[in-house]
Amino acid sequence: RARAGASGRARGARDARRCASVALREDLCVLPGDPSVIVRTNVKMGEKKMPFMLAASRATAEALSKPESYVAVCAMDGLDIIFGGSDAPCALCSVVSIGAINLANNKALSAELCELLGEFGIDGKRIYITFDDYARENLGYDGATFAG
Repeated sequence: RARAGASGRARGARDARRCASVALREDLCVLPGDPSVIVRTNVKMGEKKMPFMLAASRATAEALSKPESYVAVCAMDGLDIIFGGSDAPCALCSVVSIGAINLANNKALSAELCELLGEFGIDGKRIYITFDDYARENLGYDGATFAG
């Protein structure tokens, strides 16, 4: 019994420290989170790369109902990628967000990204997009996490 009491006190102290540290970054707990889009393609995007990234940023913010000020987009082009045993134009995309990952939003963003990538000659049938919904504590930002 004494051991259980000591363990309970230690747990209480640990929880108090955690709460104190969360209070320091309470601002992060109310932020909308980080929608991030990473596009990898074997196509060289050239001068159209930045306009693509800006359009993808706007589309992500709109589809996920998040402020664009939190959207991050990375486009890696000219990579060695094969899809279905062929090196014809293709893309692999990843979308990460805290919440807002659901069927309706995913379909809307998938349609937008496929349309944007279509401008580079990439057929929608040669694009995979993964959608990941991260818990707030599993996404870091500004030296903390979105959980505080």
